[in-house]
Amino acid sequence: MKKKTILWTFFLLLTLILGACAPTTFSPPTEIHITAGDDVEQAVIAVDPDGLSHIAGVVAGRIVYYRTRYGEAQPLGKITMTMTGSGMDWWQYDPDIAVTNDGTAYVTWVEQRGGPEKFACYQQIPMIPPVGGYDRDCDRLDASEQTAGTVQVIAQGNTAYAIYDRPYTDGRTVDLWYKRIAGGSGGGRVAWFIESFETVHFFSLDLGIDDGGYLHVGYHYNWTTGGPPPYAERLELRSNRSTQLDGEMDQVWVIWEGNAIDQDVPVSLTFYDVGATQRVALAHANEPTTLNKMYVESCNANGCAEPTQNNHPVILPSSWDTYSAIDDVEIQGIGENVFLSFIGDDTPPIDGQQVYFTNAFDTTLFYEPSNDSLTNKFDLEINALDPRPGATGGTRAVISWAEDDMFTTAYFAHGFLAPVVKFSENNCLGSLRSINADSNGMFLAGVWDACGDTWFTTQAYLEQLPLILK
Repeated sequence: MKKKTILWTFFLLLTLILGACAPTTFSPPTEIHITAGDDVEQAVIAVDPDGLSHIAGVVAGRIVYYRTRYGEAQPLGKITMTMTGSGMDWWQYDPDIAVTNDGTAYVTWVEQRGGPEKFACYQQIPMIPPVGGYDRDCDRLDASEQTAGTVQVIAQGNTAYAIYDRPYTDGRTVDLWYKRIAGGSGGGRVAWFIESFETVHFFSLDLGIDDGGYLHVGYHYNWTTGGPPPYAERLELRSNRSTQLDGEMDQVWVIWEGNAIDQDVPVSLTFYDVGATQRVALAHANEPTTLNKMYVESCNANGCAEPTQNNHPVILPSSWDTYSAIDDVEIQGIGENVFLSFIGDDTPPIDGQQVYFTNAFDTTLFYEPSNDSLTNKFDLEINALDPRPGATGGTRAVISWAEDDMFTTAYFAHGFLAPVVKFSENNCLGSLRSINADSNGMFLAGVWDACGDTWFTTQAYLEQLPLILK
């Protein structure tokens, strides 16, 4: 009975959140399985232009892939990756997924093969199986070196990139690499830290592909040349818009150097427009004193240099002038706007942190969708969604987050200028993952965890649903 309640509330969530965009219906939420009774963990999702959802996760230490449109009882495709051994330390984890316009999914992960060594892996999964069937093994992103564990993938249009790092003897990173795995070839270093006798540890990292098909990488890390902690820190934005002869990224903006950036708040990267010029933006939180601050750093995507660079402090209401604590920041560019959502607190902690939603460059409309709830908030996420054909209004931003009050975990979503809806609640406090959503044009889909089970639903027209679901 409890699971049925969760399914229905999530169905209502999407109906209400997107009702202002167009009259829509949604597929009945489906529990994701590769085989009956298994538990899919670490689920991530990517949506292609036709509305197909591509999901990657982990089952019993192996990467799995699952393709669906509406969450049918029989998925459109499913794969379990293989390894050459099994047992202690033979496992795959930390999946990421992206999909190109032709529906080809690209999955990355970290793999260990019976020991502590880590390898950066990927596999491409086209819509139509090739002769002989799908490849299910690890195609190494780095044929000669191991990874320290930073392995991610991103796609835009028909272009996809993977990034991966190489380790020092103590597990820190000596260089970060990128590789174009769809829409062309090539790659090189994002940054070569050991060239300056430095090793680094990434606190957070975000990726984006601009309209020209070039990769942008924004990250926050600490660095050392061998001395003991505390280490110095940097915030950087790099792109292969220009490169050195060996492919190393040469469009570089060292935004910040010091120790003021909040290590626990991930950076967030997006693109937006100023007239005909595309710009790249990177949001972060600073904690130089007890008054935390947020900044949206931006520059031209093509030619990120002065005078195009802008350090924009997010202007908050006056209540934040005497106390401010920022716990998470997410941004989403839509046209000439950059929508910003964050978790924070403008009063002593007794009142609890809240979720806020505004325009980063114009905070006149400043919303608190969590409505003063006395809970812990976490796992904030933001997506852009186009309107359905015939609907009024334009593209809007949609956020999701999770809350716990030490007894229950609840999940919420909010579309800018739309209602706030609770779409799930459970008493499994060990399950602290909110919905992982992705959008592509007018399609939105998500996976979320409820008591150790992964669930899925997607937006759909009623007439598109299979007959059995009507």
